[in-house]
Amino acid sequence: MEMDWRFERNILLLSLVAVWFVGWLVGHSAWFIALFLLCYVVVQFYRLQNLCDWAQSSDPESIPFEQGLFGQLAYQIYQSKKHGVTQKINVRNQLERFKKLISIFPDGVVILSLSNEIKWFNDRASALLGLKEQDTAQHINHLIRFPKFTRLLSQAEQDGVLVMAGPVNESNLVAEKIEIRVLPYGQNERLLLVRDVTKVERANQMRKDFVSNASHELRTPLTVLKGYVEMLLTDTAADRARVEKSLQKVDQQVSKMQTMVDELLLLSKLEEAEIDKATDVINIHNLFEQLDSEFQPLSKQKKQPLRFDIQPGADLKANKNAILTVLRNLIANAIHYTEQRGEVRVSWSINTDGQGVITVKDTGKGIAARHLARLTERFYRVPENNIMHKNGTGLGLAIVKHELERHEAQLLIESQVGEGSRFQCLFPSKRVCHTA
Repeated sequence: MEMDWRFERNILLLSLVAVWFVGWLVGHSAWFIALFLLCYVVVQFYRLQNLCDWAQSSDPESIPFEQGLFGQLAYQIYQSKKHGVTQKINVRNQLERFKKLISIFPDGVVILSLSNEIKWFNDRASALLGLKEQDTAQHINHLIRFPKFTRLLSQAEQDGVLVMAGPVNESNLVAEKIEIRVLPYGQNERLLLVRDVTKVERANQMRKDFVSNASHELRTPLTVLKGYVEMLLTDTAADRARVEKSLQKVDQQVSKMQTMVDELLLLSKLEEAEIDKATDVINIHNLFEQLDSEFQPLSKQKKQPLRFDIQPGADLKANKNAILTVLRNLIANAIHYTEQRGEVRVSWSINTDGQGVITVKDTGKGIAARHLARLTERFYRVPENNIMHKNGTGLGLAIVKHELERHEAQLLIESQVGEGSRFQCLFPSKRVCHTA
């Protein structure tokens, strides 16, 4: 439909001329023009009102005007309404498809408002969380009263995840353990994903129980065996010198196995342990002096300078034995994996973010980048370095990682082949104690 506004304009002008001419003939041209314009405005207002009523009606097909400016305007409104109806149908169809897809999703899905009101949930979420149809529009934290779940919902600005015991639904426990994850969804909604992790948690618990039980079972016979080996070594006479070397090797292997058992037990405890809330302040200067006295003999044996640098004015709130375990592992690795006449440097400083940083840096052969992400895995060894150092258990860095996590700290590892490695322990600023 074409907009014939020039034709309407010309008709209006000709009409005005005709009315003026008639008015001029009777001597009242101004009154005739005013009356004509008044009638014209009334008619146009009436047409505009009809157009407005039609635009607000639910019947887009009955267009009130076909020609002229109002006809063109009505046609544009008709096209917009038709497009809007099509869009609504498409959105409704997509929503139905989305709901059907989520309904067969193996995990539970709950759509929440920002105020935690339930907008929609699928059948799986109903089974795992015990939700019912009448719970729609209810606050989910009023239905699932669990402090950690409430804290999870309060994390409005970030994703969150929680593993908790599954609720009992009408005396029926659907899942022993469920994982709940909160994700942003749209502008004013959030998505709650619920997954049954009973089998995963059982497998993890079985693994932990195996490590703990196996370690306890191995400890007793190893202790007995080591005791007899030590006794035989002590009582070995000169004529039995030929067996002494063999007994010494047995003693070394027993000691290694004992160390492995002890470290496995420690790892098992660390995995179950919560955040260390120790308020004791470690004097870094005294800590470094103790480590210096422990490792100087080994350092001198390998002709490696072992240096300790301290930024004064700050100490660390932490468990001293745990931090000693961390640094003993890191320093021992640095010395063992650095060739003679290399250098190992241990330092304590405060970075620009106020974090406490303990750094252990060596000038060894370094580690290829492909191994860095796996260094803290249990029993993982770098093939190239394993040739140099076979006495370790492969659990040291795993212990370091877990001990640091208990102290809300982070382990950063940097290394380049041929240039050495740097291990940094970053402690949060709240664990840094500034001294005068």
